[in-house]
Amino acid sequence: MNIANYRNHDLRKSLRALAFGFLLCLAACSRDDSSATGSRNELPSASASDIANEDSATAWIEKAIAGAQSMTKYGFELQMHQKLTGTEGGKGVSNVRIDMQGRVERNPLKLDQTIVSDIDSDKTTLRSVVVPDAYYMYLPEYEEWSKLSKDVAAENIATLSDYQVNPERALTNFRGLRGALTAEQDGGAVILRYEGTGQEAKIFLAGLLESTLGVTGEQSDIMDSLAVHKLKVIVTMDAGRHWPLSYRIESNMTIELEPGKKTGVDQTLAGTYSKHNVSAPITVPKEAEQALDPDELGKELGLE
Repeated sequence: MNIANYRNHDLRKSLRALAFGFLLCLAACSRDDSSATGSRNELPSASASDIANEDSATAWIEKAIAGAQSMTKYGFELQMHQKLTGTEGGKGVSNVRIDMQGRVERNPLKLDQTIVSDIDSDKTTLRSVVVPDAYYMYLPEYEEWSKLSKDVAAENIATLSDYQVNPERALTNFRGLRGALTAEQDGGAVILRYEGTGQEAKIFLAGLLESTLGVTGEQSDIMDSLAVHKLKVIVTMDAGRHWPLSYRIESNMTIELEPGKKTGVDQTLAGTYSKHNVSAPITVPKEAEQALDPDELGKELGLE
């Protein structure tokens, strides 16, 4: 959702709409514009001199990116907690919690996930199953499966989070922190850490806000108002296989979504990867296969 709409709509309503969009397809935090990067599997690379000149953390990030590329299927969890203060004329508070749990197969893309959201105490549960030729959704409160039209399914698939379906691209986002990133080995794991509020933190969070608040780089007036008070990042990876295991991004900042009106944002994004290359196969439930196909229904009704 374009954040400029906040200027013409009630902020809370906009946040609910935004969070529902996040609920369906948590937009990619680290994906660049397709015209600049090509296909979503093409990754920008760090130069050999960068790796040589930075400390070991930079080398470990590159190993984690390569390790993620070797993950053909896996389980994942993702959580986001966001608290906004200064809404509704400066006196309001909004709380959003999103919990995702699922499995991914990558070639071809298959996804089975359950999303639980709590938006200002309004709770919703949604299960979605994505296979090459279909996108199904299940809302337990209605006890019914639905199937998205091909156009809508394609739009939703295109905006799935890199943290869900393209972890190597998500990891490229941490390259910008490498000057202050540290690495330590703890048994079979390597832990990468960052904590700071410098320019690198502002750039990092500006990218994150594209997904969690819908703010884009084109909205320079809003981005210029961003003030970072805290950024703490922890990434854990397998020291031997170089697979990413977990990440946690804690942040606190203020931003002017409307001119002269500061909104406080306290936000945590965290997740894990498990069962690398050994997760259970993804299949479409029999009940979902019986869901009405909106494309076929449109043809029968003469709408196409």
